[in-house]
Amino acid sequence: MGEPLLAEVAFPIPLRRQFDYLVPPGLSVEAGRRVWAPFGPRARQLGMVVRLHAPEPGGPHPEALKSLLGAVDPVAALGPRDMDLARWMAERTFCSLGEALFTVCSLGKRAPPRRVKTDPLRPGVPPEPFQLTDDQARAVDRLTAAHRAGRGGVFLLQGVAASGKTEVYRRLISRVLADGRGAILLVPEIGLTPQMEDRLRGWFGDALDLWHSEMSDGDRSRVWDRVRAGRARVIVGPRSALFLPVEPLGAILLDEEHDPSFKQDNAPHYHARDAAREKARLHGAVLVLGSATPSLETREAVRRGEVERIVLAQRVDDRPFPTVRRIDARNEGWYLSDALVAALKDRLDRKEQSLLFLNRRGYATRVACRACGWEAVCPHCAIPLVHHRAGEPPLRCHTCGHGQGLATQCPACGDAVLRLAGRGTQRVVADLGTLFPTARCLRWDADAMAARGAHAEAYRRVRDGDVDIIVGTQMIAQGHDFPRLTLVGVIDADRSLLLPDFRAAERTFQQLMQVAGRAGRADRPGEVLIQTRRPDHYALAAVAARDTEAFVEAERGFRLENRYPPFTRIVQVVLRARREEAAQAAADALVNHLEAAGPRPGVEILGPAPAFHRQKAGWHQWQVVVKFPSEISDDTLGRLSSFAPPTGAVWTVDVDPEGLT
Repeated sequence: MGEPLLAEVAFPIPLRRQFDYLVPPGLSVEAGRRVWAPFGPRARQLGMVVRLHAPEPGGPHPEALKSLLGAVDPVAALGPRDMDLARWMAERTFCSLGEALFTVCSLGKRAPPRRVKTDPLRPGVPPEPFQLTDDQARAVDRLTAAHRAGRGGVFLLQGVAASGKTEVYRRLISRVLADGRGAILLVPEIGLTPQMEDRLRGWFGDALDLWHSEMSDGDRSRVWDRVRAGRARVIVGPRSALFLPVEPLGAILLDEEHDPSFKQDNAPHYHARDAAREKARLHGAVLVLGSATPSLETREAVRRGEVERIVLAQRVDDRPFPTVRRIDARNEGWYLSDALVAALKDRLDRKEQSLLFLNRRGYATRVACRACGWEAVCPHCAIPLVHHRAGEPPLRCHTCGHGQGLATQCPACGDAVLRLAGRGTQRVVADLGTLFPTARCLRWDADAMAARGAHAEAYRRVRDGDVDIIVGTQMIAQGHDFPRLTLVGVIDADRSLLLPDFRAAERTFQQLMQVAGRAGRADRPGEVLIQTRRPDHYALAAVAARDTEAFVEAERGFRLENRYPPFTRIVQVVLRARREEAAQAAADALVNHLEAAGPRPGVEILGPAPAFHRQKAGWHQWQVVVKFPSEISDDTLGRLSSFAPPTGAVWTVDVDPEGLT
């Protein structure tokens, strides 16, 4: 009988170690294969083989090891380059290798892919070709040359709204496919997938497939199976689509690369832009970062020569940019200014479409007592509950999802009048119904788009002219192209500026520039009205002047002076406990643990301090922020990895957080 074979297995848990198992005779496994294994009290746990090896000197005797129970998949779910990407992710994001492996494995913790019957591939029927602009042609030629050189490379495609970035994507993907390779196109929102499919399906036919969270497990298995078989060669979807096993891979494209939704907010805290860069490097593929308002991180990478910038400076057909006007909301008697109401009426009369942007869901943002000041707050998060008029329950927490009924009188003093303050998208739609009874309004936010297929149906209605006024949150702010839309109104433009976060001005500028770009994209001129109480803020002034460079220089000075990214690196550690004193004690213990190693040049420890959400889903939260001068020092990370939170506390580590809120 030969020497026993051991499998090192990683599990999708936040434990930074792997475990050895005996490979039973007759079981065929390899690195990257998902397996069933007994683990702790569980009789069967899903894991992944990291490597196969013989018993090692000093290691446990094989007879003391448990045996694998079986393989999940008929073939390895991850190839060698996928495994390398997962190792990079684990090191980069401070997560366990198992968490990284099951993130890179598109099937994750789902069942094995079922074999599906597939019809013969139907080729696309491309629409009539049209003449590229000079900028577009130069962009396509440069990106194609990089692809065909076989060395990959990272490119910023910086194009103003309606400059034709999508057409550049389409032409590049066509050439990549003609060369026998595949492509992945990432969009920041699920709501953008119907439009992107609409634009690409005619060109690529059944070689194109979608991947997003609204899909059933069966649909995901079908897509995964088609990708592995080489039938789906163009994948479109949000950040998780990056991990589809497209082979050979020729290009990765991130549309709206600046968007914060490309950063995952739970472990592993990876940014799709960084992961795409590493995946492109491993495959020798071209990476294209597209945006009208690139992130400061990408701009600094251009300055350092790490990213090559390609500019699309003009709109297609030299269409004029929309006019942008700031309205001082301090001089208005109502949240819908006279100028905005008049502009809406004008568009209705002209049979044109309008978009009102308010980044707040629900009807009223606060419910309070007029008499004693009592306020309805979430019992788990200690933040105001939002009043909703559609669906149940009427009061909801947008942080943890808690819901409860609306009292008929104040629970504190018994007063019969409860005041609804603030406003969300539901309130705006209701008020528009009073102002313009015949207007066809569409609410486009996370609540209204919760049902499967809602995004596609909303896109169809707007595209076909069945909607007069769209009221939406950030879901509608970018990427969408509606030719009839000529007016954009921004309500409460200052809200994001007030967040205690170093990216507040950048987020506001990007968001407003993007939503302004929805107006006047066809042959009708566009107009943008921004209601604000801070009309002179440099971010809003830059939007009004359409002066991206002026904003960048002002923001760059602020970041340099205060040592914020991209000129420093940040690690944010959030410590949670059921009692606040326990969360604070855990944060104190972490600071003491880090400081015990002595000072490090340029390393600054901030905190401990209460997190922005001091209480969330019943957990009290404190945070510690560590700033590094440029690169995160291995000794500090090593010190961090050796920390064990006190009993009763848990912690999460976010390397390069998108913000500190």
